[in-house]
Amino acid sequence: MEVMYILKVNNLPVLNMFFIGQMILLGLFYNSLLKIKIQKIFVKICIVVALLILVVQFALDTSQFLKFNLFEIALTCLLIVVFALLHLYNMLTEGKKYYYVSIGIITYLFASTVLFLIGNLSFSLSDDLKYLIWTLNAFLSIVYQFFILYEWKVSFYNKSLRP
Repeated sequence: MEVMYILKVNNLPVLNMFFIGQMILLGLFYNSLLKIKIQKIFVKICIVVALLILVVQFALDTSQFLKFNLFEIALTCLLIVVFALLHLYNMLTEGKKYYYVSIGIITYLFASTVLFLIGNLSFSLSDDLKYLIWTLNAFLSIVYQFFILYEWKVSFYNKSLRP
């Protein structure tokens, strides 16, 4: 995306594909973690319905794919947050599998979605406030990566060292 930006090519379609791909992959990840059949069906239906809504939106207004699409960002990210919350709910009675990853996903995606929504209003905000918003998003992204690293350390590091 940075190369596309430097070449003055619109990189927003890549961003849109990223959010859609993220929703699909993390939705399938949480679907694989869920044990209750109705929850698995819920996740699959949500993914399909969200994709259908986005296809209809893009079909009705193809320029939406070339724009900063707040509806798409909110829909895809908040669905992932719902899936992660569902998984956390299930962990109340089960083992804590991918607990830290889920906490990281909820924290980052929810906060990031709010920042993206605020960012859309940033045309009227000062440059300092815009910079603060995007710096906070970058910081939250790093925190999210540390949650993933900690989950790996807790869940996999010691097991991979044993013969």
